[in-house]
Amino acid sequence: MTKKGKKKKQAAAAADVAAASTSQDEKKETSGQALSGSSQQKSKGPQQQQKVTKCPQPLILRSKQEVARGLQKQQSLPQQQQQLQLQGVWASRQQALQTSHQVPQVQQQTAQVPWHQPQQAQVLQTAWVSRQQVPQSQLPQQQQQGAQGFQQPQQVPQTAWGPRQQVSQTQLSQQQQGAQRQQKASIDISGAGDHRQVLTGGSGIHQQQPSTSRSLDVSELGMTDPFRSQITEKSKMTSAQLTSYYNMIPKRTNPAKGGSVGVPVRVWTNMFKIIFDDKFVTNAVHYDIDIKAYKEKEDKKKANEKELDLPKSLCRSIFEKCRNKHFKTRYPAYDGKKNAYSANDLPIDDMADVFEHENQEGRKNKYQIVIRKVATVDLSWIKNLKPGRLEERDQTSVQVLDIIMRHASESQFMTIGKSLYWDINEEEPLGGGLALARGGFMSGVLGWSLYLNVDVSHKGFTTKQRVLEYIAEVLRVREDNITYDDVMRESKIQSFLRGLKVTYEIPNVSRRTHRIIKLSRYDCNTEFKQESSDGTRTISKTTTIKKYFWESKRYNIRRPDLPTLHVSTKSDGSEILLPIELCTIMPNQPIRKQDEEQTTNVIRKAATDAFTRKKRIEEAFSKIQVNESPVMSREFHLSVRPEMEDVQARVLPSPELRYGRGKAQVKRGTWNIQPFNEAKHLKKSTWTIVNLSEMPNLEPTMQEFAKMLQTTGKVKKITEMDVGVLTQCIKLQTLKRVQVSIVRNILQKINSKLNGVNHIFDRMPACLNEKYPCMLVGADVTHPSPDSKDSPSIAAVAASRDKSAFRYNVALRLQQPKEEMILDLEEIILTQLRVYMQETKCCPKRIVYYRDGVSEGQLPQVMYYEIRAIKKAVTRFTRSGIEINCLVVQKRHHVRLFPKSKDIRDTEDTRNYNVKVGTIVDTTITHPEHIDFYLVSHASIQGTARPTKYRCIFNESNFTEDQIEELTYYLCHIYGRCARAVSYPAPTYYAHLAAYRGRALIQGNGDFRLSDLEREQRNFIIRMGESPMFFV
Repeated sequence: MTKKGKKKKQAAAAADVAAASTSQDEKKETSGQALSGSSQQKSKGPQQQQKVTKCPQPLILRSKQEVARGLQKQQSLPQQQQQLQLQGVWASRQQALQTSHQVPQVQQQTAQVPWHQPQQAQVLQTAWVSRQQVPQSQLPQQQQQGAQGFQQPQQVPQTAWGPRQQVSQTQLSQQQQGAQRQQKASIDISGAGDHRQVLTGGSGIHQQQPSTSRSLDVSELGMTDPFRSQITEKSKMTSAQLTSYYNMIPKRTNPAKGGSVGVPVRVWTNMFKIIFDDKFVTNAVHYDIDIKAYKEKEDKKKANEKELDLPKSLCRSIFEKCRNKHFKTRYPAYDGKKNAYSANDLPIDDMADVFEHENQEGRKNKYQIVIRKVATVDLSWIKNLKPGRLEERDQTSVQVLDIIMRHASESQFMTIGKSLYWDINEEEPLGGGLALARGGFMSGVLGWSLYLNVDVSHKGFTTKQRVLEYIAEVLRVREDNITYDDVMRESKIQSFLRGLKVTYEIPNVSRRTHRIIKLSRYDCNTEFKQESSDGTRTISKTTTIKKYFWESKRYNIRRPDLPTLHVSTKSDGSEILLPIELCTIMPNQPIRKQDEEQTTNVIRKAATDAFTRKKRIEEAFSKIQVNESPVMSREFHLSVRPEMEDVQARVLPSPELRYGRGKAQVKRGTWNIQPFNEAKHLKKSTWTIVNLSEMPNLEPTMQEFAKMLQTTGKVKKITEMDVGVLTQCIKLQTLKRVQVSIVRNILQKINSKLNGVNHIFDRMPACLNEKYPCMLVGADVTHPSPDSKDSPSIAAVAASRDKSAFRYNVALRLQQPKEEMILDLEEIILTQLRVYMQETKCCPKRIVYYRDGVSEGQLPQVMYYEIRAIKKAVTRFTRSGIEINCLVVQKRHHVRLFPKSKDIRDTEDTRNYNVKVGTIVDTTITHPEHIDFYLVSHASIQGTARPTKYRCIFNESNFTEDQIEELTYYLCHIYGRCARAVSYPAPTYYAHLAAYRGRALIQGNGDFRLSDLEREQRNFIIRMGESPMFFV
C-alpha cells in the first residue's frame, strides 16, 4: 500500500472513532445522575494510571486530508506532550484556560455517579493524580504554589468511578489533535472585567502578568461550547430528572421552625387560606379539551396550514354550551385551553360535538369540541399538608387547584397570564396610544398550607384612536406634517402597530376588522396588477392603490404618500395593503412591551402606600368572587377565607459599616456617607468633560455626531470596547436638580469604577469569617424584549475579588434568545477563581452563588446544569475542594407584607407605611420543607415595598437559617452606588447591572448579527481591564 493510501486509511479510522465517541457522549449526557457528592478520590496505582478513557468531543466534520495532516503533525510532538491530562470528576469537556506554551490537554469522559447533600455526610473530593512533566525552569515556582493546595494539570486520564477502558493509539491521536486545535485560539473575554493574562500549567496557577492586549487567553472549545447545538438541545430535562433533582434540595433542620435572630413582630400578608370542606373530593379527573373550527368540507389547499389558536373567551363559550347540553348539573374547572378537571368522573364517555358561535361582527361560525379522559390527579396530600411532611407527590395538584379557583373569574374578566383586568380607564392616559387598566392577580401558592395569593395589577391597554392620530402623537407633529421618512424611521411606531387589531372602514361603504402584520414600505402610489373578468376572459391592468380606491370604492385617499398597513397575504404571495388613514386602532388591547415613558407613568399611577394597597387587594378579592363559584362550592367543596393571613415575622439587626475614617450607623435602611477610601495606585490621566446637551451653533456634521452620541449605548460602546476609556454619563435632567446627595452618589460610583472601596462591614457575617475565605457570586440572564428579534440573551456573572465583599469582577456571555441557563458557566467560574486567587493570595474555601431570574420550575435545571458546572470548575482549579452553596433570588412574585397598624411600633415609614427594614418571614407562607424566606431589606422610596424571595437549593457548608439570612441581609448593604440598603444582595445587583451594560453595548453596535453569535462573542471585547467595576 502506498503512503498516500495509508494516510487515507488512518484518517478514515480516526473519523469513525470521533463519530462513535460523539454518539456515546450524547447518551451519557442525558443521564439524570450527573452530580456527585464527593470530589476527592484516593490515589490510584501507577499501573491503573496507564488505562485511559476517552472524553466527549463535539462532532466536528473535517475532510480526510485534514485529519491526515493533523496526524502527521501529531507524530512530531515531543513525547511529553502526548501525555494525557485528567479533567476531574465533573468535567465532560475540556474548557481550561490555555496558552501557546502549555501542554495540550485531552478530554476524558466522566463517570456519571449519583450525588447527595451534605446531610448524608459525603464531602466533595477530587481524584489525586501525578504531576505533569514541565520544563525544569518552572519547577521552583510550581512547587511553591503547589504547596498552597492547588491542583496541577494532570497526566493520567482515569475516571474516578466506573469501568476503565482501553483506548487505541488512533483514538489518542484523534484526541490529541482536538486538544492541539484548542490551543490555536487566543480569545479576548475582557467582558470578564479583569484583563491580566492567566497562564495555566504546572501547579495550576502561574503569576498573572499584565497583558498588552488586556485579554484573557481562552481555549477555542471553551468559548464556542455555548453555540453548539449539542449543548443547546440538552437544556431539556426529563420529568424523572426534574423530580430527582427537585427532591435533592436541602431541607430545614427543624421543619416547624425558622430562624431565631431578630425582634419578633406580626404582619399581614396578601395570602388567603384555602379551607377544605368535609365533602372535599380528593380525586380530580383530568380531561383533554380540543376545540377547533368545524369544516364540513375539507379544503385541500389549506389542509397543511397550521391552525391558529382560538381566543380563551371563545373556547370558554363553547365549553359552557357543551356543559349545559351534556352535563348540566356538573361544574368542571376549565383553563380556557386544553385542560378541564372535575370531581370524579363526568357522566359522559369520550365525546365530540359541534356548536355555533356568533362573533363581535355578527357572523356565525361553527366549532367542534372533543373531550377525552386523560388521568386522575390525587389531591388528598394537599389537604393533609403540614410542615416537614411534603411527601413525593404529583406537583400537578397545585396547578389543578389553581385552575379550580381561577375558573369563575377568568370567565368574567379579561385575562392576561394570571392577572385579571376589569377597569380600563381612558381618563388615565399613559401616552403613545395607551390608557391605564386596573385589575387583580390571583394564584395558588404552596406554603405550610395552601393559599390563594391575591394582589392588584396594572397594565397599559390601547385606546380607540385613528392610526394617523397615533403616529402624529408619537412624532409630536400635526397630521398634515407627517412624512413618509419620519414614519419609517421611528421604530417605536413599527413595533407598536405590529400585531394590533384595527378597524378598516370606508365611509358609507364597508367596515371590517384586521390584524396588522407589519407597517409596509409601500405607499398608496405603488402600482400593482388588477385583474377583472368580463365573463369570457380575464383582463389585467396596471394601476395604483390610490386609483383603485377611487375607481372601485369612490374614495379619494388624502395622504397617498404615507406607508400602508400589511394585514394579510394571498395564496400567490401578494400582500393585502390598507391605507393608514382608513384604519382605527381597536380599544382594550393589551400591549406586551411599553416604552420607558409609559412604564414610568404606570409605576407613578400604581404606586400607593402600604395601607392603600392592602385596601385595594381586599377590594380585588371581593371583585373576583371566588367563593361564589359553583366550581368551588358545588363541584369540589372548597372555600377561601376572606381575611389576609396574619403571620409571624422578625426584624433583623442591621450591620455596622466602616468607612476610611469612621463608622456609619444604619437606620431605616440608610446611613450618612463618611469620607471613603479613595482609589489608590491610579495612573496620571486626563479628565475630559463633554457636554452634548446643547449644541445650537455647531455645523451639521457635529450636530449629527452629537445626536449619535446621545444614547448611552453608543457612548459606552465607543469608550469601553473601541478605546478603553472609563466614562461616567450624567443626564442633563439630573444636573438640573443637582443636590449634595446626588453629587455624593456620583462620586461613589466613580470611586468604585476606579477600584476604590467605599465602605466595608465593621463586623463580618458569620459566613464570611477569616477561617473560611468565601467567593461571593451573583448571576443573572437578561432576555431581549419580544419585539427585539435580532438581540441575544446576555448572561452576566459577578464574583467578589477581595475579602471585603465590596469589589467584584464581571464576566459577560452572549447566548441564544430565551436561553435561561448560563451555558459557559464552568469557564466563567474557573476564571473568577483565578482572579480571586490573584487578588487575595489564597484559595476560597466556600462559594456562595446567588442566582437571579429563574422560576420555581427551573430550580432542578439550575442544579443540573449550573451547580454541576461550578463543581467542574472547582475540580479543575484545586484538589482541596471548595464548598458550594446556592440561593435562588426571586423578585417577580406578588407577595406583600403589611404592618399591623400605622403606629411607630409597627412601621418606621411615615410616608408609605411599609414594614420595618429588615423584616423577614420564613414560616407559614414559605415552602413546607425547604430553606425559604421573604426579606424586606430596603426602605421603599415610592409605594409598597416588595420583599425579595430566597430559596436555598444547595448547602454544602451546612449553613443554618440564621446564617443564610444574616449573610443575605448584610450583602444588601454593600452596594457601591448609594448609601442605602438595596432590595437584593450586591453580587446579584452587579450581575444585573453588567447584563444591562452588555445590552447597551449591543444596541450601540449597529453591525450586530444574531445569526453569527459565535463571531459576535469573539468580537465582544471590553477593554476595561484596569477598571473591573466599569459597569457600576
